[in-house]
Amino acid sequence: MNQRRFILLISSVCLGGIAVAQSPTRQSPPEPAPVRPFHLAARTHYVLPNGMQVNLLQFGSVPKVTIEIDVSAGRVNEDPKQIDVSAITAELMGQGTLTQTGDELALAAGDMGASLSIASGTYKSKFSLDVLSESATGAIRLLADVLRNPSFPAKEFERLRTDHLRTRETSMADPDFLAGKKFAEIMYGDQASGRVLPTPEMLKSYSLEDVRQYYKRNYGAQRTTIYIVGNFDEKNVRRAVDDEFGNWLTGPAPDMPVQTVATGQHFAFVDQTGATQSDVIYGIAVPDIGSPDATYLDVMNSLLGGSFGSRITSNIREQHGYSYSPRSTLSQGYGSNIWSESAAITTSATGPALQEISKEIRRLQDTPPTVTEVRDIEQYKNGVFILGNSSRDGVLSNLSFVDFHHLGDDYLTGYVGRVQAVTPQQIQDVARKYLLAGAMTLVVVGDRAIALPQLSSFVSSTH
Repeated sequence: MNQRRFILLISSVCLGGIAVAQSPTRQSPPEPAPVRPFHLAARTHYVLPNGMQVNLLQFGSVPKVTIEIDVSAGRVNEDPKQIDVSAITAELMGQGTLTQTGDELALAAGDMGASLSIASGTYKSKFSLDVLSESATGAIRLLADVLRNPSFPAKEFERLRTDHLRTRETSMADPDFLAGKKFAEIMYGDQASGRVLPTPEMLKSYSLEDVRQYYKRNYGAQRTTIYIVGNFDEKNVRRAVDDEFGNWLTGPAPDMPVQTVATGQHFAFVDQTGATQSDVIYGIAVPDIGSPDATYLDVMNSLLGGSFGSRITSNIREQHGYSYSPRSTLSQGYGSNIWSESAAITTSATGPALQEISKEIRRLQDTPPTVTEVRDIEQYKNGVFILGNSSRDGVLSNLSFVDFHHLGDDYLTGYVGRVQAVTPQQIQDVARKYLLAGAMTLVVVGDRAIALPQLSSFVSSTH
């Protein structure tokens, strides 16, 4: 043995000895600190004579304020033959008023360090600005102009129609979107949530008058709620709200129909020849957020598939490598709710992955989770909740959520305690009661020739 190899050998032995000698004894991690109860300052709530709801909440020390206006004008208020008119209307409102062009509105918002945000959904359209505290009253004036005095410029209407046609084309090429679309069509049928996309012919048939009529039928003070959260001068803000919205026409009463969800077993396969993945959704109707079982379902969902360390994710992602980002959710609709597991699965593993998902559901139904597992998921959920309420936008979003579902602010202040009180047995009970294999809906988008033969145990009906 030459001298260099001898030195290296001795060095390796010595270093190895040192490493062994200095290896620390593995210790259990300390117990997590208990999550503190969530405290929320009392909000100021009042109603203008015309029916508009006003909510003010002082929050934080940063000199900023978030202002959001929610209008009960969404897809549920559309003519079934005019899908997306609610969204086009809301977007077009931000493109000009009787006194300001769209560019001038954008410039005015920019001068306040903000940009006007507009979003439309199933039940509501939202208009918001996040500005410095000194600009709060100016932001209220700008939002009032957008809400009360839209000019609906014809040129921008044509541009938005083209944008929606392009978005439709892009969406129809997305397997994940196609799975969600088919799942919604099965679960909601010919209700607003089941009417996911307009046809190209629909979009091309819309006129500017259709937009004006939708606005006339659905906008007004009685359907409107304003949320102002942050650091602001309450006296000046109240005066601005009263001045800008106090004489707005009352308008139509809110119209928020509860949508029924399909029951029973359904199956649909959307063929995508040559697809390398199968996009799947596996779900079932469960009680809504007003149910006594709502918190148990919430914790069960996070433990089963709704968190990164959940059972289904650990199984089909970490153990088997079938899917990169599986997830389960509760839809939390108005008066309705759906639990579903979604995943993009390697085509050749479509059947085995779904078998593992079903196995995890059965395992939870057969054996309650351990106290430690439940404690960990409760700590996780409460940590996410507290973190989500550490910003103006987060608090505002949750205030809007509890108002939408008629829950009251004690839903927020009592959330941590309710989650911490959930037991392993309660989680097992709701899994047994609601996640019924014989009543699940399964949607698969993928290569029919390869994936469908793997699904014989799931296919008992077609839709």
